[in-house]
Amino acid sequence: MHSQFLFLALDLARERSVDADRQRLASRRRVVPTGPGRFRRLVARAAVAVARAADETTLQRSPTAS
Repeated sequence: MHSQFLFLALDLARERSVDADRQRLASRRRVVPTGPGRFRRLVARAAVAVARAADETTLQRSPTAS
């Protein structure tokens, strides 16, 4: 069952990656830089940094025996 969830997660990640590539390529075609886009990127980068820090904290904890 875990492998099925893994494959679903990998497939979803691939789809999101393809969508992000499409959006990135589309944004390069724009000539005029937009102000709100910069703010969104800043917020997104901050969110990714927080998520990475949370993942590292979770991974550094040793599992407790119950």
